[in-house]
Amino acid sequence: MKVLLIYPPYFLEKGLGAMMKAPPLALLQLAAMIPNHEVEILDLNVIPSIDFDIIEEKISKFDMVGITCMSNMLNSALKLCELAKRHDVTTVLGGFHPTLKPDVIEYPNIDYTVRGEGEYTFKELVDGLNPSEILGLSYKKNGEFHHNKPRPFITNLDELPYPRKDLVDYKPYITFGLPGDIVETSRGCPFDCHFCCVSKFYGRTYRKKSPLRVIKELELVPKTQFQVFFTDDNFMLDHKRVEEICYLIREHKLHRRFMFSCQARVDDTAKNPELVNKMAESKFFVFFIGFESLKQESLDIIKKQVSLTLYKKAIKNCHDNKILVFGSFIIGNIGETREDILKMPKLVKELKVAIAIAIPLTPLPGTRLMEQAVANGWIAKDFDWTNFDYSRPIMRTPDLTIEEITELKDHFFKSFYKVDLLDGMFKKLNIKPLDH
Repeated sequence: MKVLLIYPPYFLEKGLGAMMKAPPLALLQLAAMIPNHEVEILDLNVIPSIDFDIIEEKISKFDMVGITCMSNMLNSALKLCELAKRHDVTTVLGGFHPTLKPDVIEYPNIDYTVRGEGEYTFKELVDGLNPSEILGLSYKKNGEFHHNKPRPFITNLDELPYPRKDLVDYKPYITFGLPGDIVETSRGCPFDCHFCCVSKFYGRTYRKKSPLRVIKELELVPKTQFQVFFTDDNFMLDHKRVEEICYLIREHKLHRRFMFSCQARVDDTAKNPELVNKMAESKFFVFFIGFESLKQESLDIIKKQVSLTLYKKAIKNCHDNKILVFGSFIIGNIGETREDILKMPKLVKELKVAIAIAIPLTPLPGTRLMEQAVANGWIAKDFDWTNFDYSRPIMRTPDLTIEEITELKDHFFKSFYKVDLLDGMFKKLNIKPLDH
């Protein structure tokens, strides 16, 4: 079977697209699951201008298109399905949005949706198993919608084949403005922040690859790339494992080839200075930390399970080891007033966060925040996700209107950087973006 795997356009705040443009790792992993089929990858995020006539012509040459879909990709994904069905090409949607909004299967041009981890569900579908027997699959039959039982999570991530990195040209892919790649070493997060869809998608499970498997995946990163971002939602959760990965990075001399970045929690960073030091010795140079709020009341409401008192310690541990802090903040947390948010840029600067990004509070499908927002009338129950792109707020709060949240988000960026967002980010990193 000829299969085309498509990564729809992923909107990022102005500037971030020039900082981070990662290969579609999930699709490279899916491609590895179906070695007996002809597979191509189409990443629409690295195409300078999207011509749907050309894309339609390409799609028409395949038997099936598989499209990954986060909530901000839904509109593009539906357009791609429409193009495919003009040529009777089978359409499959997978990823976070179809998993957390199973009714997506009801759109007219979607044949199947893969819910949850897609590797084995997609493989069985492509290999021709009866759809009714495939766990984790939703499909249509005789005008009715069917949702099969969920597929259990993969218990041993080491059993997965290595991603098909040979299927994409790595030239456009950058991490913090430098030629980069992404590597997954674990899946899931045991925490339950009420705005986060990760815990809903993975059921608060946490599964990890062995350190030796991680090293093997690093060795498979193309020679042209020299910065690796670990995509794990909580890379530092297992401290002993991180220490072993760092040891093996140095043992295999990968710290001479790569610089590393990862997502980290405040508490892990603050309470483990020795671990941070070992990571720095292994060439970790950026920690992406979700601070979310500078108000303890709001942190408690969103169930962040972290104390403001740890912020300065976490940042100091990074700075002591020459690790840059990329801080993420939410504009419009429940419990925050206009006055609270107007103070944020100054307070973030005082914390000495190198780079900061701020996004509106967003009630993603399946989250407890969405349930709360609907129950309180902060967002319509039948909100149209085809209009969602992450940059614009879609809900009000008890203290703020949508218009006020928009204004306050813009104020944060202008006050924190004082210059164009992109120029400000690169200045903070002290690097020049590569022209791809």
